[in-house]
Amino acid sequence: MKFLLHEGLGYSTIQLIGDYLRLHGSGHHWIEKYRGDIFIHTPDEGDELLLRTNFADLLDPIEIQPPVSGTG
Repeated sequence: MKFLLHEGLGYSTIQLIGDYLRLHGSGHHWIEKYRGDIFIHTPDEGDELLLRTNFADLLDPIEIQPPVSGTG
């Protein structure tokens, strides 16, 4: 699952979320910065639930679409 950090929030918020996931979740996550946006990725369903419930006011979930293969 991928989450977008709300605009105007930065490193200290990412550090807070990362520390929380390391203490209460699997701690398997990574950060992506793209054109001024900051994304948090987590492959663990438990971590996804933690982010959805505890950080809903800071993050927006982004559904990742599977790649479309050509029929050509």
